Amino acid sequence: MKVACPSPGATAALGAALGAACRGGEVLRVSGDLGAGKTVLAKGVAGGLGIDPHGVTSPTFTLLTIHRGRLPFYHVDLYRVSGPDEIAHLELFDEVEGPGVTFVEWPERAESRLPPGGLTVRIEDGGDGGREVTLSADADHAHLLAAAERFSKAA
Repeated sequence: MKVACPSPGATAALGAALGAACRGGEVLRVSGDLGAGKTVLAKGVAGGLGIDPHGVTSPTFTLLTIHRGRLPFYHVDLYRVSGPDEIAHLELFDEVEGPGVTFVEWPERAESRLPPGGLTVRIEDGGDGGREVTLSADADHAHLLAAAERFSKAA
């Protein structure tokens, strides 16, 4: 499904809708060019989990930042990772435990090492400063597509 987000605020609001719908155990694989709005979406998801979005920044140099809210929020940024073998060496996903929400920026850099399934999100330039967000999900994450659909109809 596609959702038009005409502003960064709309991208964050979509994220908040996704975060509010999370039950625990979700994996969000978020891709897009530099500056596309991946971290803006992450801030929204965090807000939907009851986490102060101002505390969410791109974890590029730390790879993984853990935020505590209604559910743990694992914000992963793989931009600087060279590939799946580096993920295995770093044991990055060993710190992801329990029924939290894992948000992975640049998932294509280590797809074979990511937890299975999930919501796949692609953020692209939608023109006039807006974004076009494409979402797809496996059966275990269909509730997130439903949340995105409700958001899209209300927007």
